[in-house]
Amino acid sequence: MSNPKVVDNPVERKFRALVAAWKSAASDSVSSSLPQMFVHPAYRQIIVIGAPAIPLLFAELQRDPDWWFGALKELTGADPVPPASRGNLPEMATAWLNWGRANGYQ
Repeated sequence: MSNPKVVDNPVERKFRALVAAWKSAASDSVSSSLPQMFVHPAYRQIIVIGAPAIPLLFAELQRDPDWWFGALKELTGADPVPPASRGNLPEMATAWLNWGRANGYQ
């Protein structure tokens, strides 16, 4: 049995708690729309973290792809997702991960 990773960084610790809260709220409400998910207080608090959240979002997107694209767009000002990929989670994640690597976030 492996021990869970202990997070010493307070920003990362806060980020992890907010991710867990957001994912829990999203799974509790199967009728949640994406716009509702993007205004959830935990999602908004991740954006409030600012630039330090960007590499954490990329790591989370790599580990467990989810709808972090609104937060990434708001934090970076970029939108690397081609129109044909919009709404396709795996393709959007790939576009963002490629952008993150090209821009030094990973």
